[in-house]
Parts: sequence; structure tokens; C-alpha cells
Amino acid sequence: MTSPLISICIPTYNGEKYLVECIDSCLSQTFSNYEIVICDDGSSDKTISIIEQYKQLHPSIKFYKNETNLGLVGNWNKCIELSSGEWIKFVFQDDYITEDCLQEYVNEMDGNTVLMVSKRNFILPDKASDDYINYYSNVVRTLENTNPNKDKIFSPQLISKIAVQNICLNFIGEPSLVIFKKHVVDDVGLFNSALKQICDLEFALRIACKYGLKYISKKTCAFRVHQDSTTSTNVSNKYFELHNIEPLLFSYFLLFGEHFKVFRNNLNYFQLIKLKLFFQVTAYKAYKINLQEKYNYYLFNDSETRFSEITKVKSGSLLIKLIVAVF
Repeated sequence: MTSPLISICIPTYNGEKYLVECIDSCLSQTFSNYEIVICDDGSSDKTISIIEQYKQLHPSIKFYKNETNLGLVGNWNKCIELSSGEWIKFVFQDDYITEDCLQEYVNEMDGNTVLMVSKRNFILPDKASDDYINYYSNVVRTLENTNPNKDKIFSPQLISKIAVQNICLNFIGEPSLVIFKKHVVDDVGLFNSALKQICDLEFALRIACKYGLKYISKKTCAFRVHQDSTTSTNVSNKYFELHNIEPLLFSYFLLFGEHFKVFRNNLNYFQLIKLKLFFQVTAYKAYKINLQEKYNYYLFNDSETRFSEITKVKSGSLLIKLIVAVF
């Protein structure tokens, strides 16, 4: 069988701190049929000079600089559009992959699989507290602890069920842990720029709830958790958006999104009811907070304007008000 071309996509933005380690890990692969696509979104630190040095030594590296800042999700999508590979493998600038990472994926490729995910491997700060370590070691949702059967193949039905049991929790994994066939974006679309934090989960679900996924129980990528990461920055600076708007939009897409029709068909009556209640409760809570904290008005108003179903439920029925009051 001919080895498929894999596009390693590295979206960058002010990532000088860990970028050398990231690129070195990509260049050290035992599998050879790959390209590296780096797309920078307007870095002002040494990121660009680091990349240009690597490009001089490795002409196979494709380097693009956005003319205007596209934002996190926009830059991810730009990487995909500029890639030539049959498979897309993201590696974020803070992360790194093992030298056999691509080969491990290639070994598992078959005619039925379009999405694969490797075991999570969190790299925590040196002085992380015991609670911090315990959370990432035992509490955070993963494909392993959401499926007691320890399956290697996750069917669309199983993925859909787990998603409703863990609404808004990324049990699949960060993009650096995932590889997918490029052609699926023609079917399910690119990353959704309406979401800021769980855009990766929403994208992976669009694929997995239709095609399923294959799980590789080996740590092939290290996902770095640190205070300067996009995730940490979002949590610190965008509390209302992440805890109210993000879950609201995410549940909206699951309930009404065109690409989630198969997902909804995979659910039973009670699972659909749970999802609808989550959406309605979240809309009501966000609306209440919005009334009290006017500086969040534009966030809620923008969501309501773009997605009319939010307007229908924001005032809350008697049942929704009772649920919110009790819990």
C-alpha cells in the first residue's frame, strides 16, 4: 500500500517559547512521507525568525504569513486549506509529538477510518499543585474514562451517547492528539469560528458522530498545560463568554446544526430531552446574567441575533426556572 501524504499543521502566534521543541519533534519522525505547514497569524516575538531559520534548512517546510490576523480558529482553518496531504495532523506550537507518532497512526489506517485519536498526555507545570495534578490525571474526561468497555473503535452511536452524558466536556482530545482525512471537511465543514474554547470538540464531534473514530492507546503527543496558553488566557479573561455563551452556542449547534442531524438521530428520546433542557437552562441563565451585567450585553445580543432559537427560550418556562432555582 502506498504511504499516504500527511500534512503536519502548526498554527503559530507568539509561540517562541516552545516552538523549537515542537518543530524538532515533527522533523524527527520515523515516517517520512509528510509535509509541515506553518501558518503564522501576526506574531510579534521571535516566532517568525525561528520558522524562517528552519525553512532555510528544510525547504520542505511550507511557511505562510497571514496578511491580517485571522484569529485562533481562522488560522487553524487556513492551515487546512493550505495543506496538500490526504491526512491532517495538527501539532500546536506549545506541544510536541513522539518520533513514532505518524507511524503509529499509519499502522492503524484502513479504508473505513477517517478520524483517529491517541491517548492523552498532559505536560503540567513543574510546580503544579496536587489538586492540579489530580484533575488532569483522574478527573478530566477522556475516551478511556467515558467508556468502561475500553473499546478501540468508537461507533457514531457511542460517541453521540458519550457527548450527551458529558455536554461541553472535551472527552475526545485536543487537536494535537487527532488526525483526520482532509476530505471530511468537504462533508462536515471547517472549524466553527463562533466558538472560542470548545471549537475543537465541536469539530471532532461533527466527524465522529457520523463516521466514528479509532482510539490509539499510546501517548504519541504531549499537550502542554501552562498559564500562558490560549486555554488559560481564555479562562482568565473571558469568564462569562466561556461559562455561558460557549455552552449555549455549543448546545445550539448540537440541537439545530445541519451537520448534527446524524448525531440527533443517534440519540434516544431521553437523551434528546436532556440536551434540550441543557440548552434551555443555559439560555435562561445567560439571559439573567446579561440583564444584571450590562457589559456582557453585546455577547448575548450577538448570539441571540444570529441564532433565533435562543430568543424563543431565553425568558425560561416555569420548569426551567424551577430547575435553575433548585440547582
